[in-house]
Amino acid sequence: MRRHIYRKEIDVARYYFDVHDGAQLVRDEDGSEFESDDAAVQAAARSATEIGQGRLAKGDFSDVVIEVRKAQNQNVCTVTASIKMDWQPKP
Repeated sequence: MRRHIYRKEIDVARYYFDVHDGAQLVRDEDGSEFESDDAAVQAAARSATEIGQGRLAKGDFSDVVIEVRKAQNQNVCTVTASIKMDWQPKP
């Protein structure tokens, strides 16, 4: 697919962000267009951070896992955001 930006044509591809929510996989059926794999992975990393912050506010420390894929289920990357807290014993 081509997109015209400032009278320039650029190639874009559709990427899908599938989110693991515990044991459940929530598949992205719509997808979003990005200019490159790197741009899609950066967007997925931002999304994982936002989801993680929302979970943390609720006291949920579980990992956020987003699988980035292209059409025909071609896997690009798996983004994992996690929070680990190691409490020290009180004296």
